[in-house]
Amino acid sequence: MSEVVTVELRLIEQTFRLSTTVDQKPDLERAGQLLNEKFQEFRRKAPNVEHNKLVIMVALELMQEVLSMNKSLQEYSHCERLLSTILEDVEKAV
Repeated sequence: MSEVVTVELRLIEQTFRLSTTVDQKPDLERAGQLLNEKFQEFRRKAPNVEHNKLVIMVALELMQEVLSMNKSLQEYSHCERLLSTILEDVEKAV
């Protein structure tokens, strides 16, 4: 089991203290960095939009990306199963 540590991250103009494991700390820090970059990208595109609305827009875009990746993984998994079945059929026929 990995040691639990506390990480202080500055996310979207606010500071958060989060618990994570030593193993997951780099991923959490990278996720925070990507979140801040996405927020700043939205801030540049829409400088007059309220902070809370920007946060929601960022969250929505990130969730769309997650759903798209999930769909791609499901399609990949489906193709993998089909190929496996085809290979089994070919091996039986040989």
